[in-house]
Amino acid sequence: MRPGVRLWLSILIGLCVFVLGTLGYMFIEGQPPLKSLYMTVITLSTVGYREVFELDTKGMVFTIVLIVVGYIALGIAIANLISFVVSGEFLAIRGRVRMKARIDHLDKHVIVCGYGRMGAQLSAQLARERTPFVAIDRAVTERLEDEGILFVEGDATEDTTLKAAGIERAKALVTCLASDADNVFVTLSAREMRPTLTILARAEQPASEHKLIRAGASAVICPQSIGAQKMAHILCRPHVVELIDMASKGVDIEIAQYEVPASSPLAGKALRESRIRERMSMMVVAIKRPDGRQLFSPGPEETINAGDQLVLIGPGGQASRLNELT
Repeated sequence: MRPGVRLWLSILIGLCVFVLGTLGYMFIEGQPPLKSLYMTVITLSTVGYREVFELDTKGMVFTIVLIVVGYIALGIAIANLISFVVSGEFLAIRGRVRMKARIDHLDKHVIVCGYGRMGAQLSAQLARERTPFVAIDRAVTERLEDEGILFVEGDATEDTTLKAAGIERAKALVTCLASDADNVFVTLSAREMRPTLTILARAEQPASEHKLIRAGASAVICPQSIGAQKMAHILCRPHVVELIDMASKGVDIEIAQYEVPASSPLAGKALRESRIRERMSMMVVAIKRPDGRQLFSPGPEETINAGDQLVLIGPGGQASRLNELT
C-alpha cells in the first residue's frame, strides 16, 4: 500500500476512534453528545483536565480501552506520516499540483495521447522545436516525471482527461495509441469537443486510415505506409531523400514555414520588393493563402499578404531571422 494511502487510512482510523469514544460515553454514561466529545478529546489529548463527569466501573474500563486504542492509532498515524514524507510522495504530490497549474496556463499547445515509442519521439522533437505540449498516458508516469515532461495521468479516451490536458486551448492533438480503435475513439471525442482543432492520428493498419478520416482526423500517419514509401524513394531517388532529410534537420539547409503577421514589413510587398532571396539567400518555393489556395513557385511580382504561409528553402538557421527584415 502506498504511503499516502496508509496516511489517509490512519487519519480515518483516528476519526473513528473519536466517534466511537463519543458514542461510548453517550451510551455507557448517558451523557449528552457535547460532553461526551469533550471527555473523549481531553482523554486522548492527555491535557490533564479533571473529568467532566463521574465515571462508574464501566466508564473507567472504557476510558482505559479508549486511551490504549487512541495511542496505538496515534503511533500508527505518526509512523505513516514519517513514511509519507521520507518516501518522497509528499514532494511528488506537490509536483503534481504545480504541474497542473502549469498545464492550466498553457495556450496553443499540442496534446500527445500515448507516450509509447512514437509518442516519445514526437515529444522529443516538439521539445527541440520549443513547442509546448502535454502528454497523456496512464502507464509511464514515472518516466514522464523523470524526463520533466508535462503530463496528465489517465485514459485519453475519456473526455475528463482531455479537458485536464487543456483541449479547449490546444492548437493540435496527436493520438498515437497502440490500438486503432482507441485512436478512432479519441479522434471522435476530440472532434466533438473542438470542431476546429487540428487532429493528427496514427494508424497501425493501413485499412484504418479511412476510418480515422471519417472520425474527424485532419491527417492520418501510418508508419507502415510511410516506411515503405521512404524505402522506395531511397531506392529510386536517393539524392532527393538525402536533400529532404538534410533540410528537415535544419543544419546545412532547411525547409521552413513562416506565417506573415499583420505587423510584418513583408505584408503588402511583392516578392521582388521583399528581397528575401538577396538578403537571406532563401527562396520562397510556395505561398499558402489564408483561404487555402496554394501557389507553387510564385513569380517575383506575387504579393505577400498578412496571414500568408511562406514555404522557404535555404541555408540552415536563416528562417528564424525573417522577423528582423524591415
